[in-house]
Amino acid sequence: MSEVSTSSNHDHPIATDRQSSHFARNRWFHVLALAEQLRQNTELKKDEQLRQYAFNVPVTDNREAIVITSVESQADHVQSFQNELLFCKTGNFNLDKLSENFLDLKRTFNRMLELKKDDVHQVTLSTSITKTALLIVLRSTESIVEIITKGTRKFPTLTSIISFIRSRNVELPINGRLLVDWYKVAQALDLLINDSDWLVQPRKAHWAMEVSNDTLTWAHAVFNENYRSKSDGRPVFDRDDSLAIPESQE
Repeated sequence: MSEVSTSSNHDHPIATDRQSSHFARNRWFHVLALAEQLRQNTELKKDEQLRQYAFNVPVTDNREAIVITSVESQADHVQSFQNELLFCKTGNFNLDKLSENFLDLKRTFNRMLELKKDDVHQVTLSTSITKTALLIVLRSTESIVEIITKGTRKFPTLTSIISFIRSRNVELPINGRLLVDWYKVAQALDLLINDSDWLVQPRKAHWAMEVSNDTLTWAHAVFNENYRSKSDGRPVFDRDDSLAIPESQE
């Protein structure tokens, strides 16, 4: 009788240990499931936030066909325009052409937001969009400065262009926020040009797009204001129209 009792006493702790181990495993699986659900909810929230960055663009435009293609084709298109901006000579891009291409870039940006965040194409395309948008900032400000100086001065960097614009604050007024953004653009552009491994996320691309949009708006406003003050008031939107053409003498 005592042997049976002793055996039962030994079996009881074993059964208890098994129950505790089973309970602990269930708790652990429950914690992991909650953590995974939290991660998925966070990812969904981030996706919703990214979609809020989408730009409003016209849909009734023949140029829409340029970006309604594969991601690879979009990336190639952006890269091609980016190379044009990077290696062009001063004055090759007028404000109208920059604005037109920026509209295409907005569409590509919106398509980029639809890609999955774990897709390498999103980060690659985001980086390319950022670099292109920042180059538009460079060429827009360069275009205005070339008009003001009548092409008699060249500026090797965006920082030198900014310094000139600040020195001509009467002709080229600039608000403080955009000025600060330009200095950030100069730093980011230097990194993107000199370090091919430097990648950026969509939020950074959105910032670059916003600065590019604000810069183009500023450039058009400054150009038209300076033109109106020196002419009969005919509206002008193309930088080439501002070039003085001497009348032929008979």
